[in-house]
Amino acid sequence: MSTETPMEPQLPISNLRSLQRLWQIAGPRRRDLVAAVLFRCLQSSFLGLSYLAAIRLLLGLLDGRDITAQWILQIGAMCLVSVAGQVFCSFLSVRRAWDASFKVGAELRLRLLAHLQSLPMGFHLSRHSGDSATALSSDVAMVESFLSDALAKIVQAIFLPLMLLSFVTFQSPQMAMALPISIVFAVPLIAFIARRFAKIGLKRQDEMARAGAVMIEYMQGIHVIRAFNQIAAGREMFRAALEDFRDLSIRMVMLLAFPMVLYAALVMMGVPIAAVAAGLWHQAIEPASLILTFMLIFAIYAPLVGLAAVLERIRIADASLARLDRILSAQPLPVGSKTTRAAELDLQFSDVSFGYRPEAPVLKNITFSTPPRSMTAIVGPSGSGKSTIINLLARFWDVDAGQICIGGIDIREIEPTHLSSLISVVFQQDHLFSGTVRSNIAIAKPDATQDEIEAAAEKARAHDFIAALPDGYDTQMGEGGARFSGGERQRIAIARAILKDAPIVLLDEATSALDSTNERAIQEALQALVADKTLIVVAHKLSTIEAADQILVLQDGTIHQSGDHASLLQGEGLYARMYARKSQAETWCLTQPRQTEDAL
Repeated sequence: MSTETPMEPQLPISNLRSLQRLWQIAGPRRRDLVAAVLFRCLQSSFLGLSYLAAIRLLLGLLDGRDITAQWILQIGAMCLVSVAGQVFCSFLSVRRAWDASFKVGAELRLRLLAHLQSLPMGFHLSRHSGDSATALSSDVAMVESFLSDALAKIVQAIFLPLMLLSFVTFQSPQMAMALPISIVFAVPLIAFIARRFAKIGLKRQDEMARAGAVMIEYMQGIHVIRAFNQIAAGREMFRAALEDFRDLSIRMVMLLAFPMVLYAALVMMGVPIAAVAAGLWHQAIEPASLILTFMLIFAIYAPLVGLAAVLERIRIADASLARLDRILSAQPLPVGSKTTRAAELDLQFSDVSFGYRPEAPVLKNITFSTPPRSMTAIVGPSGSGKSTIINLLARFWDVDAGQICIGGIDIREIEPTHLSSLISVVFQQDHLFSGTVRSNIAIAKPDATQDEIEAAAEKARAHDFIAALPDGYDTQMGEGGARFSGGERQRIAIARAILKDAPIVLLDEATSALDSTNERAIQEALQALVADKTLIVVAHKLSTIEAADQILVLQDGTIHQSGDHASLLQGEGLYARMYARKSQAETWCLTQPRQTEDAL
């Protein structure tokens, strides 16, 4: 199966198309966003009421009207209603917009997580460590920010000038014809800015993700960095990633600064155009209308000038959407719908071939079967494909050729939740989560009782050291189980797999981090499990699998030998040579005994 990154989605170069994509993402929350936009338009209307109050005041003064208390109170009341209406409508708009945007963000994150879970492991391994984390955090936050604030501002920036222009048209049609001229010339520049931003916006978001990935890698590897005195080198790597992001951001600003200034200048050219129009049509325009027009002209153009900055947020949000599309457009593993019966959980590999890259096969025509309630061990040199068999059986990848069956059913046709319920996996470096020891074991069965948790820990030979902790099963694990030794973490992971009580247990070097005492304890636990479980064990320590019903010896991606321990020791096969080297290693010492003087 190919692990290549899916083809990168093309960014729309039209702000309208970008808005359409963002609107589509809103889904069922569009009604709230529409309400937020309408309240923002009402806010603009109340703002227009303040202009109307100023106009009424000016016209009254031009007409020589007497200034009375009643008239001043009317003007003041209009201003008060204007302010109160703006505050009230702004509150309702912000409340509905933020509520909708955060719900959209939550739904989008859940959708992304669900899709990420359905993707093959190859997709995740082909991306750097912080890319998906950045998509779920920063990129979704960009979409939230646009929907919560920028969308309503765009509508307001268009609605207010149109409303005021309509009023100017009523007062002076000649001046109203002149005012949009500068806007017409500025519109193509907006399209040009959109095209230019589209070329660099996505790259900027990618650089931000890369900087985040470097930071995550730096923090996760801080113990290695300190151990090898590479703190300065690690800090330099992080600084270099931040500088790349900074340089690209500066480059983006420099590329867009002049077009945006030019756009603002073109829009504000409406002021002198209006002045020229007033000079041409001065006899057809009443003085009061001329004064009113010049009062409103800046109120018409100012929101349009600010619109360029808001439209830039469309491009950033759209660049983030393009990054999210990389995830959502990746093809998930096919989903089946079949289930199996517990009495028929034999495993069968039939001519299975697989490679993490098409040009480099790891497994070649692997065929073997495992009866229910038995133990099969897989051994072989590093890189022979042992862990790959575990990964394919757990369906982290799909085979390139052949099929893997459980109970006679191809695992690609088994319903994913049902398949997960059939299999427990203990990895060589299993992950433990922040929280208590109890919560980590109970991940396998959230409704498990304390007795069930302790019984699983006892089978994994973990109960004694857990009970000896100051807080027992309520002891905090620390991030990744950092407060426990490797052997303790491994036994907790095994207890988790035991508690799940799945009929098939996959152990990938599960005893690699254990000392000889703990290793013997785990062997006893495995022997107890084999009575009613099907075990597939990958091991380098041959002493842990001597009791296996079947041992598969892999070499160069093929099954070189198969049989039980006794039969494989006969002859000069690979298993016998590996076992002989193990025996030699057990008697090896760092220095040879000193020769006596007699021997000399």
